[in-house]
Amino acid sequence: MTRYSPAERALASTFAKTLIARRKELGLTQEQVALDAGVDRNHYQLMEHARSDRKTNSPANPRLSTLIKLAKVFDCTVHDLLDSALEEYKAVEASHPVDERLT
Repeated sequence: MTRYSPAERALASTFAKTLIARRKELGLTQEQVALDAGVDRNHYQLMEHARSDRKTNSPANPRLSTLIKLAKVFDCTVHDLLDSALEEYKAVEASHPVDERLT
């Protein structure tokens, strides 16, 4: 079983919060976002729950192409979608010793 670092989980969690906030700002449903982005609705729902897979509970780790599609739907840049998540990742990574971060 693969272990994920606290920083990876924080990244996925903060990214999920950004997706939810952007979607709600635009008054869109999860289904509308998924349809407009050309991604599977279940896949989008998982990203909003900070997961890539229900069985393994692995943290969300979307492809760059998915990020680009979502940014287009949300009328923003990929950087806008990831900025808070990257800051959180750095903060959590800095607060955990290297041996705790290893997977």
